[in-house]
Amino acid sequence: MSWSDLVSKALGASGGAPVERLRVRAGEALARVGEHEVSLIRTVWPDPEWSRVCAALASQPMFRARVLAGELPEETARVFALLGLDLVPEGWDGLVATCSCDRWRGRCRHLSAVARALGEEADRDPFVLTRWAGLEKRSVIELVEGIAAGTKTLEVPDRKSGDEDDSPLSHEEEDVSPDVLASRARTSSPLSPHAFWSALAPPSPPVLPEGAGDRVKAAAPGHIADELPGFTSSPGPLSRSK
Repeated sequence: MSWSDLVSKALGASGGAPVERLRVRAGEALARVGEHEVSLIRTVWPDPEWSRVCAALASQPMFRARVLAGELPEETARVFALLGLDLVPEGWDGLVATCSCDRWRGRCRHLSAVARALGEEADRDPFVLTRWAGLEKRSVIELVEGIAAGTKTLEVPDRKSGDEDDSPLSHEEEDVSPDVLASRARTSSPLSPHAFWSALAPPSPPVLPEGAGDRVKAAAPGHIADELPGFTSSPGPLSRSK
């Protein structure tokens, strides 16, 4: 199954409308469809999550070799999923999808067309999906290479005082099981396979990039819509000038 197939399956990407000027940056894919501006906004993962997934990729010889060769096979989507991270968003509820057309309810054909174009772009360069989630291709490769070589550490979230296992970062050089972490990856505490591969809590709603409300009308589906403020005269990411 190709990356475009995965995107189509998750988002129902379709539509024959031509997509122009597709641009993908951390947290947002933007494009123009006909006369309309379209934006697909997703959650950007913090550094500790990228460290976890790159450690997982580094721990598997096949994935490690492919990533270091500048490739990202479709099977890696399963690795992200096992860590509770959706490289391909699982449905529209995880996105803030906006379009400047007049169709305020449901998903317009312009949104579907951009999702289709994003999948096609991922077939050409799968790392467009990692950029969308917050990390450029070069950074992904460097992190996988560094963790595999033991020159980079596995970042973990800061612990508050009083939390269980409040020990400082360990720099032990002992090997960890290759089924869990790359050889010599360092952690703050012993990490079991169950803990490493366990799913994380659902991410918080994406943060809207600055100026998003000046380009498009908000038509966010699902629970994301509940998090968005309405249009007002006060300044904010979704306000528009009168």
